[in-house]
Amino acid sequence: MRMETAVSVIPGGRMQFVRAFVCAALCVAMVRVGLFSLLFLVPLGFSAVAYGAYVAWTAFAVATLGNLVLVAVLSLSGGLGSAWIGFEALYFGLTAAGFTWMMAGNPPWDFGRTLPKVRTLYRFVAASAVATVMLLVTSRFLWDGGLSDLVPMIEPIVSGYIESASGGDAVRRSSMELALNPQRLVETVSSVVIRGGALISAVLLLFFSRQAAFVVARLFRRRRGETGDLTGFFAPRRTLLILTISLPAVLLGRSLSSITTEVVAWNLIVMCVVVFLAQGAGIVLFNLARRQLPTIVKVFTGILLAIVVLSPGINLFVLGALPVLGILENWLPMRTLKQDTPSRLN
Repeated sequence: MRMETAVSVIPGGRMQFVRAFVCAALCVAMVRVGLFSLLFLVPLGFSAVAYGAYVAWTAFAVATLGNLVLVAVLSLSGGLGSAWIGFEALYFGLTAAGFTWMMAGNPPWDFGRTLPKVRTLYRFVAASAVATVMLLVTSRFLWDGGLSDLVPMIEPIVSGYIESASGGDAVRRSSMELALNPQRLVETVSSVVIRGGALISAVLLLFFSRQAAFVVARLFRRRRGETGDLTGFFAPRRTLLILTISLPAVLLGRSLSSITTEVVAWNLIVMCVVVFLAQGAGIVLFNLARRQLPTIVKVFTGILLAIVVLSPGINLFVLGALPVLGILENWLPMRTLKQDTPSRLN
Protein backbone atom coordinates (compact mmCIF):
# COMPACT_ATOMS: atom_id res chain seq x y z
CA MET A 1 0.00 0.00 0.00
CA ARG A 2 1.47 3.36 -1.03
CA MET A 3 1.29 6.17 1.50
CA GLU A 4 -0.41 8.46 -1.03
CA THR A 5 -3.19 5.93 -1.58
CA ALA A 6 -3.71 5.38 2.12
CA VAL A 7 -3.71 9.10 2.90
CA SER A 8 -6.29 9.81 0.20
CA VAL A 9 -8.94 7.67 1.89
CA ILE A 10 -8.51 9.14 5.38
CA PRO A 11 -10.13 12.48 6.23
CA GLY A 12 -7.44 14.60 7.85
CA GLY A 13 -4.67 13.51 5.51
CA ARG A 14 -1.11 12.58 6.32
CA MET A 15 -1.30 12.99 10.10
CA GLN A 16 -4.19 10.57 10.33
CA PHE A 17 -2.25 8.03 8.26
CA VAL A 18 0.73 8.43 10.60
CA ARG A 19 -1.55 7.63 13.52
CA ALA A 20 -2.92 4.59 11.70
CA PHE A 21 0.60 3.45 10.84
CA VAL A 22 1.80 3.79 14.45
CA CYS A 23 -1.19 1.80 15.75
CA ALA A 24 -0.60 -0.86 13.09
CA ALA A 25 3.11 -1.09 13.93
CA LEU A 26 2.33 -1.51 17.64
CA CYS A 27 -0.22 -4.22 16.81
CA VAL A 28 2.26 -6.22 14.72
CA ALA A 29 5.05 -5.77 17.23
CA MET A 30 2.96 -6.74 20.27
CA VAL A 31 1.72 -9.99 18.72
CA ARG A 32 5.36 -11.17 18.70
CA VAL A 33 6.34 -10.16 22.24
CA GLY A 34 5.50 -12.69 24.96
CA LEU A 35 2.60 -11.68 27.19
CA PHE A 36 2.03 -8.53 25.12
CA SER A 37 0.64 -10.82 22.42
CA LEU A 38 -2.54 -11.02 24.52
CA LEU A 39 -2.95 -7.26 24.00
CA PHE A 40 -2.12 -7.03 20.30
CA LEU A 41 -5.66 -5.90 19.45
CA VAL A 42 -5.58 -2.92 21.82
CA PRO A 43 -3.83 -0.53 19.35
CA LEU A 44 -6.55 -1.24 16.76
CA GLY A 45 -9.25 -0.61 19.37
CA PHE A 46 -7.50 2.59 20.44
CA SER A 47 -7.40 3.83 16.85
CA ALA A 48 -11.17 3.28 16.58
CA VAL A 49 -12.04 4.97 19.87
CA ALA A 50 -9.59 7.87 19.58
CA TYR A 51 -9.56 8.62 15.85
CA GLY A 52 -12.59 6.98 14.22
CA ALA A 53 -13.42 4.35 11.64
CA TYR A 54 -11.20 5.64 8.82
CA VAL A 55 -8.04 5.45 10.93
CA ALA A 56 -9.08 2.14 12.50
CA TRP A 57 -9.70 0.35 9.21
CA THR A 58 -6.54 1.83 7.68
CA ALA A 59 -4.58 0.64 10.71
CA PHE A 60 -6.10 -2.81 10.26
CA ALA A 61 -5.12 -2.92 6.56
CA VAL A 62 -1.56 -1.76 7.26
CA ALA A 63 -1.21 -4.17 10.20
CA THR A 64 -2.48 -7.13 8.15
CA LEU A 65 -0.08 -6.38 5.30
CA GLY A 66 2.82 -5.74 7.67
CA ASN A 67 2.17 -8.95 9.59
CA LEU A 68 2.05 -10.94 6.33
CA VAL A 69 5.43 -9.57 5.25
CA LEU A 70 6.96 -10.17 8.69
CA VAL A 71 5.60 -13.71 8.92
CA ALA A 72 6.85 -14.49 5.42
CA VAL A 73 10.36 -13.31 6.28
CA LEU A 74 10.47 -15.16 9.62
CA SER A 75 8.89 -18.34 8.27
CA LEU A 76 11.06 -18.64 5.17
CA SER A 77 14.23 -17.85 7.10
CA GLY A 78 13.24 -20.49 9.65
CA GLY A 79 12.28 -23.04 7.02
CA LEU A 80 8.63 -23.28 8.10
CA GLY A 81 7.21 -23.04 4.58
CA SER A 82 4.20 -21.46 2.91
CA ALA A 83 1.58 -23.38 4.97
CA TRP A 84 2.69 -21.61 8.15
CA ILE A 85 2.67 -18.25 6.35
CA GLY A 86 -0.91 -18.76 5.23
CA PHE A 87 -2.08 -19.95 8.62
CA GLU A 88 -0.45 -17.07 10.52
CA ALA A 89 -1.80 -14.49 8.08
CA LEU A 90 -5.30 -15.99 8.27
CA TYR A 91 -5.33 -16.06 12.08
CA PHE A 92 -4.08 -12.50 12.43
CA GLY A 93 -6.22 -11.09 9.62
CA LEU A 94 -9.55 -12.64 10.62
CA THR A 95 -9.16 -11.94 14.34
CA ALA A 96 -8.06 -8.34 13.71
CA ALA A 97 -10.85 -7.82 11.16
CA GLY A 98 -13.51 -9.05 13.58
CA PHE A 99 -12.22 -6.83 16.38
CA THR A 100 -11.92 -3.76 14.13
CA TRP A 101 -15.48 -4.30 12.90
CA MET A 102 -16.64 -4.67 16.50
CA MET A 103 -14.96 -1.42 17.56
CA ALA A 104 -15.35 0.79 14.47
CA GLY A 105 -18.40 -0.60 12.69
CA ASN A 106 -18.59 -1.06 8.92
CA PRO A 107 -15.69 0.09 6.74
CA PRO A 108 -16.32 3.78 5.92
CA TRP A 109 -15.30 3.60 2.27
CA ASP A 110 -17.72 3.44 -0.67
CA PHE A 111 -18.24 -0.30 -0.66
CA GLY A 112 -19.11 -0.16 3.05
CA ARG A 113 -22.14 2.07 2.53
CA THR A 114 -24.20 -0.82 1.15
CA LEU A 115 -23.61 -2.93 4.25
CA PRO A 116 -26.41 -2.88 6.86
CA LYS A 117 -25.61 -1.43 10.24
CA VAL A 118 -25.23 -4.15 12.85
CA ARG A 119 -25.71 -3.72 16.59
CA THR A 120 -22.41 -3.72 18.47
CA LEU A 121 -23.42 -6.74 20.54
CA TYR A 122 -23.99 -8.80 17.39
CA ARG A 123 -20.64 -7.63 16.01
CA PHE A 124 -19.09 -8.75 19.30
CA VAL A 125 -20.75 -12.16 19.01
CA ALA A 126 -19.63 -12.54 15.39
CA ALA A 127 -16.06 -11.49 16.22
CA SER A 128 -16.04 -13.94 19.15
CA ALA A 129 -17.22 -16.74 16.86
CA VAL A 130 -14.45 -16.00 14.35
CA ALA A 131 -11.82 -15.80 17.09
CA THR A 132 -13.12 -19.07 18.57
CA VAL A 133 -12.79 -20.88 15.24
CA MET A 134 -9.27 -19.53 14.82
CA LEU A 135 -8.32 -20.66 18.34
CA LEU A 136 -9.64 -24.15 17.60
CA VAL A 137 -7.78 -24.25 14.29
CA THR A 138 -4.63 -23.04 16.06
CA SER A 139 -4.95 -25.76 18.68
CA ARG A 140 -5.39 -28.39 15.99
CA PHE A 141 -2.51 -27.00 13.97
CA LEU A 142 -0.18 -27.07 16.98
CA TRP A 143 -1.36 -30.56 17.92
CA ASP A 144 -0.61 -31.92 14.46
CA GLY A 145 2.65 -29.98 14.47
CA GLY A 146 4.11 -31.89 17.39
CA LEU A 147 2.21 -30.92 20.52
CA SER A 148 0.80 -34.46 20.69
CA ASP A 149 4.35 -35.69 21.37
CA LEU A 150 4.11 -34.11 24.83
CA VAL A 151 1.64 -36.78 26.02
CA PRO A 152 4.20 -39.60 26.35
CA MET A 153 6.72 -37.11 27.73
CA ILE A 154 4.52 -36.15 30.69
CA GLU A 155 3.62 -39.76 31.58
CA PRO A 156 6.77 -40.27 33.75
CA ILE A 157 6.07 -36.97 35.55
CA VAL A 158 2.47 -37.96 36.28
CA SER A 159 3.55 -41.46 37.39
CA GLY A 160 6.10 -39.98 39.79
CA TYR A 161 3.52 -37.64 41.27
CA ILE A 162 1.02 -40.50 41.72
CA GLU A 163 3.69 -42.65 43.38
CA SER A 164 4.57 -39.97 45.93
CA ALA A 165 1.00 -38.79 46.54
CA SER A 166 -0.54 -42.24 46.99
CA GLY A 167 1.82 -43.11 49.87
CA GLY A 168 1.80 -46.81 49.02
CA ASP A 169 -2.00 -47.08 49.19
CA ALA A 170 -2.96 -49.34 46.28
CA VAL A 171 -6.60 -48.22 46.16
CA ARG A 172 -5.69 -44.54 46.18
CA ARG A 173 -3.02 -45.11 43.55
CA SER A 174 -5.47 -46.92 41.30
CA SER A 175 -8.03 -44.11 41.55
CA MET A 176 -5.36 -41.46 40.90
CA GLU A 177 -4.04 -43.34 37.87
CA LEU A 178 -7.56 -43.44 36.50
CA ALA A 179 -8.15 -39.73 37.10
CA LEU A 180 -4.70 -38.47 36.05
CA ASN A 181 -4.19 -40.61 32.98
CA PRO A 182 -2.42 -38.27 30.49
CA GLN A 183 -4.50 -39.40 27.55
CA ARG A 184 -7.72 -38.94 29.52
CA LEU A 185 -6.59 -35.48 30.66
CA VAL A 186 -5.98 -34.49 27.06
CA GLU A 187 -9.41 -35.79 26.04
CA THR A 188 -11.06 -33.91 28.93
CA VAL A 189 -9.31 -30.65 28.03
CA SER A 190 -10.23 -31.10 24.36
CA SER A 191 -13.87 -31.74 25.31
CA VAL A 192 -14.01 -28.58 27.42
CA VAL A 193 -12.30 -26.50 24.73
CA ILE A 194 -14.79 -27.34 21.98
CA ARG A 195 -17.78 -27.09 24.34
CA GLY A 196 -17.26 -23.46 25.26
CA GLY A 197 -13.69 -23.22 26.55
CA ALA A 198 -12.35 -21.71 23.33
CA LEU A 199 -15.34 -19.35 23.15
CA ILE A 200 -14.71 -18.10 26.69
CA SER A 201 -11.06 -17.47 25.79
CA ALA A 202 -12.11 -15.53 22.68
CA VAL A 203 -14.69 -13.49 24.61
CA LEU A 204 -12.13 -12.59 27.28
CA LEU A 205 -9.58 -11.61 24.62
CA LEU A 206 -12.00 -9.31 22.80
CA PHE A 207 -13.67 -7.86 25.89
CA PHE A 208 -10.47 -6.98 27.75
CA SER A 209 -8.93 -5.62 24.55
CA ARG A 210 -12.03 -3.45 24.13
CA GLN A 211 -11.93 -2.17 27.70
CA ALA A 212 -8.18 -1.57 27.54
CA ALA A 213 -8.67 0.45 24.34
CA PHE A 214 -11.15 2.74 26.11
CA VAL A 215 -8.82 3.14 29.09
CA VAL A 216 -5.84 4.00 26.89
CA ALA A 217 -7.96 6.43 24.85
CA ARG A 218 -9.03 8.23 28.02
CA LEU A 219 -5.43 8.44 29.26
CA PHE A 220 -3.84 9.71 26.05
CA ARG A 221 -6.68 11.51 24.32
CA ARG A 222 -8.59 12.65 27.41
CA ARG A 223 -11.86 11.87 25.67
CA ARG A 224 -15.18 12.46 27.37
CA GLY A 225 -18.42 10.62 26.83
CA GLU A 226 -18.21 6.97 25.78
CA THR A 227 -16.07 5.03 28.27
CA GLY A 228 -16.94 1.48 27.35
CA ASP A 229 -18.81 0.75 30.58
CA LEU A 230 -21.77 -1.60 30.83
CA THR A 231 -24.17 0.54 32.85
CA GLY A 232 -26.58 0.86 29.91
CA PHE A 233 -26.19 -2.62 28.45
CA PHE A 234 -29.31 -4.77 28.02
CA ALA A 235 -29.41 -8.24 26.49
CA PRO A 236 -31.72 -8.75 23.49
CA ARG A 237 -35.03 -10.34 24.40
CA ARG A 238 -34.24 -13.35 22.22
CA THR A 239 -31.26 -14.25 24.41
CA LEU A 240 -33.42 -15.93 27.05
CA LEU A 241 -35.26 -17.89 24.35
CA ILE A 242 -31.97 -19.11 22.84
CA LEU A 243 -30.73 -20.13 26.28
CA THR A 244 -33.98 -22.00 26.99
CA ILE A 245 -33.78 -23.90 23.70
CA SER A 246 -30.06 -24.68 24.03
CA LEU A 247 -30.37 -26.44 27.39
CA PRO A 248 -32.53 -29.35 26.13
CA ALA A 249 -30.51 -29.35 22.89
CA VAL A 250 -27.47 -30.50 24.90
CA LEU A 251 -29.44 -33.47 26.23
CA LEU A 252 -30.82 -34.19 22.76
CA GLY A 253 -27.31 -34.18 21.30
CA ARG A 254 -26.10 -36.61 23.95
CA SER A 255 -29.04 -38.95 23.52
CA LEU A 256 -28.55 -39.01 19.75
CA SER A 257 -24.75 -39.18 20.06
CA SER A 258 -24.60 -36.07 17.89
CA ILE A 259 -21.40 -34.28 18.89
CA THR A 260 -22.12 -31.41 16.50
CA THR A 261 -25.51 -30.68 18.09
CA GLU A 262 -24.06 -30.88 21.59
CA VAL A 263 -21.06 -28.67 20.81
CA VAL A 264 -23.20 -26.00 19.11
CA ALA A 265 -25.69 -26.05 21.99
CA TRP A 266 -22.96 -25.72 24.61
CA ASN A 267 -21.39 -22.77 22.80
CA LEU A 268 -24.78 -21.06 22.52
CA ILE A 269 -25.29 -21.57 26.26
CA VAL A 270 -21.88 -20.09 27.02
CA MET A 271 -22.53 -17.04 24.83
CA CYS A 272 -25.97 -16.46 26.39
CA VAL A 273 -24.46 -16.72 29.88
CA VAL A 274 -21.76 -14.21 28.89
CA VAL A 275 -24.42 -11.79 27.63
CA PHE A 276 -26.46 -12.09 30.83
CA LEU A 277 -23.26 -11.78 32.89
CA ALA A 278 -22.61 -8.46 31.14
CA GLN A 279 -26.18 -7.38 31.89
CA GLY A 280 -25.77 -8.36 35.54
CA ALA A 281 -22.52 -6.42 35.74
CA GLY A 282 -24.31 -3.47 34.17
CA ILE A 283 -26.96 -3.59 36.90
CA VAL A 284 -24.32 -3.52 39.64
CA LEU A 285 -22.32 -0.72 37.98
CA PHE A 286 -25.48 1.31 37.29
CA ASN A 287 -26.60 1.21 40.92
CA LEU A 288 -23.10 2.06 42.14
CA ALA A 289 -22.76 4.96 39.68
CA ARG A 290 -26.09 6.59 40.52
CA ARG A 291 -25.21 6.98 44.18
CA GLN A 292 -23.27 10.04 45.26
CA LEU A 293 -20.46 8.45 47.25
CA PRO A 294 -17.41 10.14 48.79
CA THR A 295 -14.15 9.60 46.91
CA ILE A 296 -12.70 7.44 49.68
CA VAL A 297 -15.77 5.18 49.55
CA LYS A 298 -15.45 4.83 45.76
CA VAL A 299 -11.77 3.90 46.11
CA PHE A 300 -12.59 1.37 48.83
CA THR A 301 -15.42 -0.06 46.72
CA GLY A 302 -13.07 -0.43 43.74
CA ILE A 303 -10.49 -2.23 45.89
CA LEU A 304 -13.19 -4.46 47.35
CA LEU A 305 -14.46 -5.39 43.87
CA ALA A 306 -10.92 -6.19 42.75
CA ILE A 307 -10.42 -8.46 45.79
CA VAL A 308 -13.72 -10.21 45.11
CA VAL A 309 -12.83 -10.81 41.44
CA LEU A 310 -9.38 -12.17 42.31
CA SER A 311 -10.41 -14.32 45.28
CA PRO A 312 -10.80 -18.03 44.40
CA GLY A 313 -14.21 -19.34 45.36
CA ILE A 314 -15.74 -15.91 45.89
CA ASN A 315 -15.20 -14.95 42.25
CA LEU A 316 -16.95 -18.14 41.13
CA PHE A 317 -19.95 -17.22 43.26
CA VAL A 318 -19.99 -13.71 41.80
CA LEU A 319 -19.62 -14.99 38.23
CA GLY A 320 -22.54 -17.33 38.90
CA ALA A 321 -24.69 -14.66 40.53
CA LEU A 322 -24.28 -11.97 37.84
CA PRO A 323 -25.91 -13.97 35.01
CA VAL A 324 -28.81 -14.84 37.32
CA LEU A 325 -29.18 -11.14 38.10
CA GLY A 326 -29.17 -10.36 34.39
CA ILE A 327 -31.83 -12.99 33.70
CA LEU A 328 -34.05 -11.71 36.52
CA GLU A 329 -34.09 -8.25 34.97
CA ASN A 330 -36.31 -9.68 32.23
CA TRP A 331 -39.13 -9.58 34.82
CA LEU A 332 -37.89 -7.22 37.55
CA PRO A 333 -36.90 -3.68 36.48
CA MET A 334 -33.61 -2.94 38.24
CA ARG A 335 -32.55 0.17 36.32
CA THR A 336 -35.00 3.05 36.18
CA LEU A 337 -33.28 4.66 33.19
CA LYS A 338 -33.71 1.63 30.95
CA GLN A 339 -35.26 3.57 28.08
CA ASP A 340 -32.99 6.61 28.35
CA THR A 341 -29.55 5.04 28.86
CA PRO A 342 -27.77 4.30 25.56
CA SER A 343 -24.96 1.79 25.36
CA ARG A 344 -22.29 1.12 22.80
CA LEU A 345 -23.04 -2.58 23.17
CA ASN A 346 -26.77 -2.09 22.49
